[in-house]
Amino acid sequence: MRFVVNTQCAVLRDGKFLVITRGAAVKHASGVLGFPGGKVDSGDEPDSVLESTVRREVLEETGISISEEIEYVRSTAFNLVDGTPVVDVLFLGNYKAGEPRIVDPGEVDGINWMTADEILAHERTPPWLVDQVGAVTRHLRRRNRP
Repeated sequence: MRFVVNTQCAVLRDGKFLVITRGAAVKHASGVLGFPGGKVDSGDEPDSVLESTVRREVLEETGISISEEIEYVRSTAFNLVDGTPVVDVLFLGNYKAGEPRIVDPGEVDGINWMTADEILAHERTPPWLVDQVGAVTRHLRRRNRP
């Protein structure tokens, strides 16, 4: 069985996360909130392929760059509606530069900086984003423990 490998990044700046609204042209979960990211493709750097993919995807979707150092948070697996198996890898990165902008309106319909509480309270937050915010929040607590 072959899996599609997808990466996502919870980009943090001043206590807020960069959140996109998925565009109408996106096959999976259009119209809902999510962290920026996308699939590994053959053109991605072979060394640290997941990290280079997530950096590329954040830049392509939002126009911003993230810190060189990014942290692995977790991985999950699921099936798309058509049955395609996906491995999804979630990272945490810090904002580095650029102003968020919609590069491809079909792929991204909106971009916002939101606190974890704002994401969790939003009507367009799907269950998997609730889980991801929880995983990132736990990761930050463990990392920041004295």
